[in-house]
Amino acid sequence: MSAAIATRAQVPLSAIMRQAFKALRQSARIVEGPTEAVPATVRSQRADWGRIARARVGVASVYFPFMGTFLSWPFVASYLLDGRMGSF
Repeated sequence: MSAAIATRAQVPLSAIMRQAFKALRQSARIVEGPTEAVPATVRSQRADWGRIARARVGVASVYFPFMGTFLSWPFVASYLLDGRMGSF
């Protein structure tokens, strides 16, 4: 392969990589949020631990039963089909 062909083969890849890195940097800037200083005259709000705990308990009350059911289906299937796999 000649040097000219090898150089031309690398150019589109480097342009694609530059675009990918540019998009990655832009997404990091979006996640950072605004960087203005918080004034010292405004007091920060206290954490509402009761609301946070209720939200976490609500999520856990749905998540753990669902995941327990989803992950236990092989055990239930092996119990129901024990020794009768070819009879259906």
